[in-house]
Amino acid sequence: MKKLVSVAIACAVLGTPLSAQDIDRHGTIVVQPDQGRFVANLGRELDRQLYRIPYPAGFRQSGVVKVRFVANGAGRAERVDLFERSGSHSMDRAALRAVRRLDNLGSTEWSDEGGQDVLLSIIFATNNRDAERLAERVADENAALIASGNLDPRMLAVTMVPAARS
Repeated sequence: MKKLVSVAIACAVLGTPLSAQDIDRHGTIVVQPDQGRFVANLGRELDRQLYRIPYPAGFRQSGVVKVRFVANGAGRAERVDLFERSGSHSMDRAALRAVRRLDNLGSTEWSDEGGQDVLLSIIFATNNRDAERLAERVADENAALIASGNLDPRMLAVTMVPAARS
């Protein structure tokens, strides 16, 4: 199996504000440097935690698990809950366990006192084509959530493709 190059795919789709809170006059979404560091830390920590989570050997499923949490000022994930199931109990459980263990996310000084709300879409893919297809699907779904008004506009939407296990 080809290894996924998670950084290349993740950089293309992650860390965009879910609303128009950081849009320049031309309509381009701008990710602030502090948010960029937070997203980089989140990716590194998520990979580290997923690597530690045992899930069935031969795990060859593709899917997306959406997890909502708050990154507190101490850099820990709290109030972690499943926003959208993947259809695989093992995949959902691995994603939730990994996010609950996130403890080195760095500062969220750019957010309000209650911490930063995050919608984390974790893409489990068996190949690059699946990862790209799922990333496009997540982008469409998040756009629909924004349009419907069913999501807090201050939430940071992040899509991650964890590094493949060898």
